[in-house]
Parts: sequence; C-alpha cells; structure tokens
Amino acid sequence: MNDFLTEGELKGRHDEEKQQLHRELSEKELTLKEYRKEHGKLEVFFNRVIASLTPIEPLDSVFSKVYRKPPKSETEIIPVGHITDSHMGAVQEGDEIEQFNEFNPIICERRNLGYIQSFIDWVILHRSVYNIKNCHIIFTGDLISGDIHDELRVTNAFPVPEQVVRAAQVHTKQLALLAPYFETVEVDFLTEDNHSRLTKKPQAKEAGINSYGYLIGKMIEAYLTNHQNVTFNIHAMNEKVISVSTRNYLITHGHGIKAWMGIPWYGIERRTAREATARQSIIMNDLVRAKEIGFNKIIHGHFHVPFDTSLFSCGGSISGTNAYDHQAGRHAEPCQSAWMVHPRHGEFNRTNFQLKEYDQKDLEV
Repeated sequence: MNDFLTEGELKGRHDEEKQQLHRELSEKELTLKEYRKEHGKLEVFFNRVIASLTPIEPLDSVFSKVYRKPPKSETEIIPVGHITDSHMGAVQEGDEIEQFNEFNPIICERRNLGYIQSFIDWVILHRSVYNIKNCHIIFTGDLISGDIHDELRVTNAFPVPEQVVRAAQVHTKQLALLAPYFETVEVDFLTEDNHSRLTKKPQAKEAGINSYGYLIGKMIEAYLTNHQNVTFNIHAMNEKVISVSTRNYLITHGHGIKAWMGIPWYGIERRTAREATARQSIIMNDLVRAKEIGFNKIIHGHFHVPFDTSLFSCGGSISGTNAYDHQAGRHAEPCQSAWMVHPRHGEFNRTNFQLKEYDQKDLEV
C-alpha cells in the first residue's frame, strides 16, 4: 500500500489550508475593525465627559490661618518671675564636685543679672502676641550663704554682713533693670528661710524678723524708694498666700519639707495635703477668708532642683550644684523659673532659664 500523497492531492490540501487561513485572517480583521470602532466611540465619550466638567476653585489655605500672627488680646497676661537660692557669699570649687558646677560671688551676680535679662527678653517676645503691661516677682529666700554651719564660716568668700550688703545690691539691680519695661512691678519678698537665720537652729516664733533675709528685704525696699512703679511687699513669716491675677500661691522657702534620700517629692505632697486640709475647714466656715488663705499652688525653693506639678512648684537655684547637693545625688544646672498667668485659664508657658552661659559675662547695668 502506497502511503505517499500524489502531487495533485498535496496541491488540493495546500489550497484548503490557504483558504482556511484567509477566512481566519478576515475574521481577525473584522474583529479588530469592530474593536477600533468601539474604542473610538469610548474615547469620544471620555473626552466629552471630561470637557463637560467645571474645575472647582482652590480652597482657602488652612495653613495661613493657623500660622498667621494672632492679634493682641485685650486680656491682660501677667508674667511671673521666681527668684530663689542665690547663696551670695558661697564658694564652690569645681574640682570638689567633678566639675558639675563652679560658684563664687562674681558668678552669683552675673547669673542674677543674666536671669533678669533673659526674663525681659522673654516678655518682649511674648508681647507680640499677648497683652502684657505688668509683672510679678516672687522671692522665696536663701539669698545669702549665711553661717548656720561651721564649714560655711571657713569656705564663704566673706562674712555675713558683706553677704547681706552684696545680696541687697544685686537684687536691687535686678528690680531696677526690670522696672522700666513695665507699668508696675509687684514684688512679694519672703524673709524666713534656711541660710539667712540668725540662730543655729530653726525657730518658730519671730523667725521671719530674726533673719538676715528681713534686713535684705528692707534694704532693697529702701534702695527702690524712688521707683514709683515698684510695689515691694515684705512677708516676715514662714509662708504667705499671695495673689497673681486670679491665682493664689502659697509661697514658702521649703526648708520645713522633709526629703527621703535627697528626694522631696512625697514630703511636698504631704505638705500640700496638710495645708489644703487645714485651710479648707476654715474656708468652709468663712468664705470671706478664702481669698486670704486658699491657694491653687505652693511655690518654694530650697532643694535647688526645679520641678513642677499642678499643685506645687520648686524653683532652681542661682548657686547650682554644691557639695551638699553632690553628696545627696541632686544635680541640676543653675536656673530660675518664670511663667505666665491668664485670668481664666491659669498658668501656662512655664520655663526654666539656664544661667551658666552668663558665668563669663559682665552685663552693663
């Protein structure tokens, strides 16, 4: 049997395959033509839809509204400065405390004046936003090194009488520099503290008068007699409630607050609770006295380490870390606090001005 195709058969099969390919190609061309036709119609439709849209206008910039400089408010804001623990006359060599700090009377004066300059610059900056005309300054003591410990008699730069004079002069300079920048400057000066006492041991009765702090306050008051816009309030006592705008502060030095392992936190909490409880019973029966003895917060110094809560605030120190702090494990840069008081919203913008940068600067007075 012959399995090979003849020439005629091969030609016939080839013609059939060729015709099949032509039919398939014709079908593909028709499909492509229809696709192009439909695609063309779809493209026209898209273009017509796009052409019918009206572009929306850009929204007003939210950024410009959020970051534009707000107009000055008519509500008066009171800036508050807290001056505490200057320790004029004390000397601290850096080698003794691993160079955490160095302190002497020249540095003491530079840091005090540096704080006031920082405070003034801070207020000027905020006047672009807030209505600030007056300010309030709080002194909470230990403005001199004193001689309550035997070691201080040996290490102090000079005796207590000169400490008193130098302290009165430098703090007078502070307030004299401040006065021209405000309509009024109100000062609350607490006299009873730790290092200014005249006795070896703390006393309860007349401790505010038997204190070099009382003499310093009286000297500053006399120095500023001609400063008509400075009101100087001397409080010869352990603690006193003062008013700043709508806030009441209980000011005290803080030496009566106990500390555990150098940390006064729980002692301050207990002191705050005791004061609040004792005063609340009186206020409940005599609402007139609420303004006199009720308080929003305790302001104190003594511990040289600044910290702040809603109930109490501890200021830093001009002197910075000393040998006693170093031994107790308390290390803090020399600083002083300031904050703003709004009559409705209370405290805001609390800050601690770091003062070491002024150690080598003589500010013109």
